[in-house]
Amino acid sequence: MLSKLIKEKIEARFGKDIRYPKDCEALANHISESCRTRISSSTLLRLYGFVKGIREPRLHTLDIVAEYLGYKSWEELIASFDKKEAVQKKTIEKLKPENIKINQTVQIGYEPNRTIEFKKAGTIFRIVSSNERRLLLNDEIKFSVIELHYPLTLTHVIREGKSIGKVQVASVSGVTQITKG
Repeated sequence: MLSKLIKEKIEARFGKDIRYPKDCEALANHISESCRTRISSSTLLRLYGFVKGIREPRLHTLDIVAEYLGYKSWEELIASFDKKEAVQKKTIEKLKPENIKINQTVQIGYEPNRTIEFKKAGTIFRIVSSNERRLLLNDEIKFSVIELHYPLTLTHVIREGKSIGKVQVASVSGVTQITKG
């Protein structure tokens, strides 16, 4: 299965999120037209994790993906990732509020392609970016712990001065990314 980062690059190039198996057919056609090399929708279903694959993808398949993204080979695509940025934004396994500094930002990711970014402001945290419909910009949140692969439970959410109570997100995929900026 492809990494989240590579999926994001593919979807940015394609201009559409791949959320459903039927989206792989359209993506296969677009890749085949763009690269003048056929790639099947069943291959993309395996690469996106909709269908279990019995083996690792062939290098030829990965090279087609790399070419679609503007690289000469899979190795060149992988080498293009900025290793300094990856070190600075190392994924954290478990995060407690007391381990976050004032004004420090934290980014939480989970499927399908959801991210929430918040900043510590005293004893509360304020949402500074969100593509999650239940959490909005400037919502104030509290939590006891955020743990990789577990649902994100916010013990208290305040919107425009009014409590909306407890909110849980990432209940299906669990949290897939925790990074501090």
